[in-house]
Amino acid sequence: MRLSIGKSKRPYHESVKISEKILQKCGGIPLAIITIASLLASKPVTDWPGVYDSIGFGNEDNKEVDTTRKILLYSYYDLPYYPRLCLLHLGIYPEDYEIKKDTLIWKWVAEGYVHEEPGKGLFEVGERYFNMLIDRSMIQAVERPYYSIIYACRVHDLVLDMIHFLSEDESFVTASNSNRTSPRTNARRLAINNEVVEQDGSVANTSMQQVRLYSATMCHFTMLPLLSNFKALRVLALEECTFMGSERSVKLEDSPYHLNYLGRLIHLRYLGFSDRLVGFSLPGISMPLILKVPEEIGDLRFLQVLDLGRTGIKKLPQSVGRLTQLKCLRFGGSSMEVLDCTNLTSLEELQLHLVSPDFLKGLVKLKELRKFSLHFEEEHENMLFKDLMGHVANLQKLQVIMVNCRYSTQKEKNCRYQPRPKPWSDYAGSVALGHLRHLTVNGLLPGLPVWINSSCLPNLCHLHMELTAMKSQDMEILGRFSELITLTVLLYDYMVFPNAMEEGAFPKLRYLELKNSNQPRFVQGAMSSLECFRIIIGLEGTNGWDFHSLVNLPRLEKVDAEILGYTGRGIDGDELQAHESLKQAHASLKHAVEIHPNHPTLKVADLS
Repeated sequence: MRLSIGKSKRPYHESVKISEKILQKCGGIPLAIITIASLLASKPVTDWPGVYDSIGFGNEDNKEVDTTRKILLYSYYDLPYYPRLCLLHLGIYPEDYEIKKDTLIWKWVAEGYVHEEPGKGLFEVGERYFNMLIDRSMIQAVERPYYSIIYACRVHDLVLDMIHFLSEDESFVTASNSNRTSPRTNARRLAINNEVVEQDGSVANTSMQQVRLYSATMCHFTMLPLLSNFKALRVLALEECTFMGSERSVKLEDSPYHLNYLGRLIHLRYLGFSDRLVGFSLPGISMPLILKVPEEIGDLRFLQVLDLGRTGIKKLPQSVGRLTQLKCLRFGGSSMEVLDCTNLTSLEELQLHLVSPDFLKGLVKLKELRKFSLHFEEEHENMLFKDLMGHVANLQKLQVIMVNCRYSTQKEKNCRYQPRPKPWSDYAGSVALGHLRHLTVNGLLPGLPVWINSSCLPNLCHLHMELTAMKSQDMEILGRFSELITLTVLLYDYMVFPNAMEEGAFPKLRYLELKNSNQPRFVQGAMSSLECFRIIIGLEGTNGWDFHSLVNLPRLEKVDAEILGYTGRGIDGDELQAHESLKQAHASLKHAVEIHPNHPTLKVADLS
């Protein structure tokens, strides 16, 4: 239980007595216990009797579910005003849906539930509301294993029932799905889930004049809603939907998925489309379904979020550069060369694909940028990385940098059996980013960049990089990152482990992944928090390997290994030797986990 009564001014026996009464009335229901504990943890012990009486536990005939509902309602009304609105907003989602954290917070911002505070941006305040709802157990955190990152949330069925009850009572959100009635004609926030939306359906015929939010999740559309019907729309979000019946040859004016009249949505703050079939090829379905973003999008002067990351749209118009209030831009298309970002000075999050050197020059003006993700499409554009790092080196609010390159030749898992791409030109200048937490560089660098060290990046938590080779001193440099939680290193040549490391190196590292490493050597006193080790190695490199040093990892609980076996059809002797090496590698790993005090789980994949 998460309650502490040690500092209470009340007599100890009274504090224990009231906590026992509360637990007894929770009837052993986990949700009730967790929620009330979260609520009481935020209050002094002297207030606990008042909470007990206010919830209405006095009636001994209360059923267990009614007790839980009373606890939830009390917890809801105990929230501050704006986090309460943020919780009600979750009524737009279907049951058991995994709600992405960042997307949710941007919707809160667009709806006006988040207000700036001194020294804090809107997203940061919204993130505090999100964490508050988790701390109060009103939503359930979804965390990526070993990363210590909460990237999404879910809503318990009883909490969602409460939200729907309150929303209907206050006319906050009107939800329509296969289990509910058709939406009201006076809906202000319209949520459609798991439905087929057709031109002559009940949803399509609902009045949109007063609708502020139009949200569709996991729906099947035969046409987009007619945008000219909306007069007060602030949020238009189509998430994980499918768009059926469009053909690649259809003309723009005849397409059921055009964005005509988009410029008339003068109150629009959030525009987001997510097509769950992007990247798939199915009979009768053709991409892209939404054919074009009109030039008039530049007239949406209040637009804060433009999320077109998964739509199949190939091009953005130049007029996007006029959206001075834009805080989040996600676009997965390949035509960004003409976009001028110099006026997008409010941007906090930017995710793009192909860009030009001229575009990168404008990044220096984006002083509010917290998260930046960029995909390079072709290997010959490796010079762009050097330019990129030179332009973002002084963006002091940056917390996430992700740079990915998709080579023209598809990579195989064993990169040594394919042509090696040309290494990128590294940036040799200073990169002093004190707030950077996540750095991903999926493009071949010649070695560990000089600016990847604990002095330049003191708060780095997650590092993923692709290198030609690593020297033993490089591992020593990485070991000095006091906040590093995950480390992934993919190599084309082998890395060298140092014979010894500083005491306390890698103090917080929980996840380590190495590809094409040589013999791993874990020394006592280093990586004391490592829980998961994953290694991908070539078969001939395993001959005589000994994984005994795994015993020096006191918190190890999982070992994953991929052994890239002999793939050719050579002579029998070669095949025999390959299989023998494979057996030796298996045996070495198995022995290492058997003698480890924790007996970590072992998973070995033979990719021969």
